[in-house]
Amino acid sequence: MLSKDVLDRNPTPLPRIVSTLRPGYGFLSLFVGLRGTKEELDLQARNYWIFSGKKLDHDFSDFMSIRDPEQVASVDVPMLFVSFPSAKDPTFEQRYPGNSCCTVVTFAPWEWFEAWKDAPVNKRGVEYDEMKDNLGRRMWEHTCDIFPHLKDKVEYFEVGTPLSNQHYIASTRGEIYGMHHDVPRFSPQAIVDMRPDTQIPGLFLTGQDVFTCGFVGAMFAGMFSASAVLGRNVHSDLAKLKKAIKKHE
Repeated sequence: MLSKDVLDRNPTPLPRIVSTLRPGYGFLSLFVGLRGTKEELDLQARNYWIFSGKKLDHDFSDFMSIRDPEQVASVDVPMLFVSFPSAKDPTFEQRYPGNSCCTVVTFAPWEWFEAWKDAPVNKRGVEYDEMKDNLGRRMWEHTCDIFPHLKDKVEYFEVGTPLSNQHYIASTRGEIYGMHHDVPRFSPQAIVDMRPDTQIPGLFLTGQDVFTCGFVGAMFAGMFSASAVLGRNVHSDLAKLKKAIKKHE
């Protein structure tokens, strides 16, 4: 997006970032609608990390090296993140009485879905739909190993792939946590380079890659970026504001 002239005139670290860092892993997301309230289903407002074995690094490496996604039906998904957003939302029962929802996330190589990357969303064909649904069912089977009482409560079932992530959040290869979290990503040079100020007038970076992955990382990145744009310490401003509010409570 930046012309060679702009890059030549400004000593920006952006070319070095592009050449040394790479996108993170792709992700599969499973969205399940459940029949029953959080009380009826005993759903807790918390997150669960589910591991299928004790050798996580080995199992994860083997899983991510699979190039034929049909093989996934015969292997254990090494890691699942499971959460019940409806249990965390005090207004959910008012808006959707008698129902709950579950979100399940795991890693998935971009290469499994790359063949459909140029197809329009919701029109990728039967083979794509069957593959992602099979993967989603495998994820749900593992989830129900821990929550067996949810197995017959399913009202809605939808699977998002790395292509979904690329379409809806413009991720490069279906990643949801930005840059790959390897050692080079957290090297002193990368940390210096991935700051909001690009040294190109008027161009600032923000988002989780400026700090670290996830919602909290993205929020702090926004604060750092605001500090760079405004030329002041917004963190200090917020700390003073908090103190002033507390004083008048």
